[in-house]
Amino acid sequence: MSATMNEAWAKVETEAARLRGAKLLDLFAADPNRVETLTFEAPHLKADFSKQRIDGPACDAVAALARAADFDGWRAKLFNGEAVNTTENRAARHWALRITDPPGGDNEVTAVLDRMHEFAHEIGESGDFDAVIHIGIGGSDLGPRLVLDALKAYRRSNIIVRFAANVDGADVADAIEGLDPKRTLLIVVSKTFTTQETLANAEFVRAWGPARIAAATAATEKAVAWGVAERDVFPFWDWVGGRYSLWSSVSLVCEIALTHGVFFRMLEGAEEMDTHFRNAPFAENLPAISAAVQMWNREALGHGSYALVPYSERLRLLPAWLQQLEMESNGKGVSRDGAPLKRSACAVTWGAAGTNAQHSFFQLLHQGVDEIPVEFIVNAGAQEGPASHRAKVYANALAQARALMVGKSAAQAKAEMIAKGVSEAEAERLAPHRAFSGKRASTLMAIDELSPEALGALLAFYEHRTFAEAVLAGINPFDQWGVELGKEMAAALLPALEGGTPPADLDPSTAAWVRQLRT
Repeated sequence: MSATMNEAWAKVETEAARLRGAKLLDLFAADPNRVETLTFEAPHLKADFSKQRIDGPACDAVAALARAADFDGWRAKLFNGEAVNTTENRAARHWALRITDPPGGDNEVTAVLDRMHEFAHEIGESGDFDAVIHIGIGGSDLGPRLVLDALKAYRRSNIIVRFAANVDGADVADAIEGLDPKRTLLIVVSKTFTTQETLANAEFVRAWGPARIAAATAATEKAVAWGVAERDVFPFWDWVGGRYSLWSSVSLVCEIALTHGVFFRMLEGAEEMDTHFRNAPFAENLPAISAAVQMWNREALGHGSYALVPYSERLRLLPAWLQQLEMESNGKGVSRDGAPLKRSACAVTWGAAGTNAQHSFFQLLHQGVDEIPVEFIVNAGAQEGPASHRAKVYANALAQARALMVGKSAAQAKAEMIAKGVSEAEAERLAPHRAFSGKRASTLMAIDELSPEALGALLAFYEHRTFAEAVLAGINPFDQWGVELGKEMAAALLPALEGGTPPADLDPSTAAWVRQLRT
């Protein structure tokens, strides 16, 4: 790490030491304009960081760190198409998939998008297909699932969509259950067209006999060799990382299952967020500011995880998608130049949809020993279902954020019980169990409505935040070598589990389990 970065980190750590034990309510008392100062907006999205343990000097220290990390320079490299993936010497141009009006007219991206649109029209309007089975894993699965779940209100009514990702045979068996193969389209999605789980599932469904097979891949020749007609192969490119690929032909199933123009509208919303991230200075840049808050909580204050809780049932798959995006991108132990990191570059991402989450892990958030910051998301626009539920979902989200911050002292808990007729001795005994420490940080974000544009902007926001966090940590967020070792070992163990000879160098535990589980 450079001397400039070390100096910047020293200032961050000084501010963190000052604020680590601060009461959030005291920060509000010290600054009557705190909410306005710490609320930021970007297309379709607003975020309130006022319940985070930050203030003006802390923000200044983080901004200085961003300058030392050359945030502006790395952002320019990203959008200039330079090789920001330094271990594979590749650009990361997923944002280029969202340029809805490219200079000079047609290009390879819009050509594929046009083909997707024509194919979707053929499948959706021909009357020959009732169902689509989408087979992929990781980035080839999570994004399209999330999009179709989030935009259910925009779905075609005449197409059933099934997904299969897990190599556990139950997943693919469920995918074909009750469907007529002669009225089913199979879409196989794999960047390399070598992914073991995807090909195993695809071969099973192909043997079942679907009426037509399509593929989305960066290895067109392998898809054709596997048996997909060349006209039904929809390419994407090596500069599209798997977890950034939902904007590409990976989402062919979305183009088919959503009504006309919806997928394009999602691209437009993402492009709006791209423009904001590309042009806004750090101090006004919502993905960058959010990245700084994440870094502050993780690396300065030492919070090893955070909970993402969307108070929107349609966004229930967002935590799973974001887990891959953040932890596969930034789960690194070395810097870009290969030096061991002094601080963690990535927190554990986890969560579930509110209000269900309140009845599972919120006990830990409120009364557990460790503080775990929370990111709440609400839909501020029109909502499906009974109108009377709208205020109730907002009340729960706001109350949880407030309760985490305000808490309740043992004295308050005791007084409340005595007021309800509990004896003083019993109230004294129970008070510690009913006390809440408070002082627990959270962010509240709102999308203006759950429209295709807003969803596109929200997902692009998280992509850019992940990149900005990587810049602050000095790592490469676009490779994923940590995924490979387990895959290599699985390939070595498979022959033994199918009845062959186990590898000679197995450890005793793995060897024992191979003997027990082999067919």
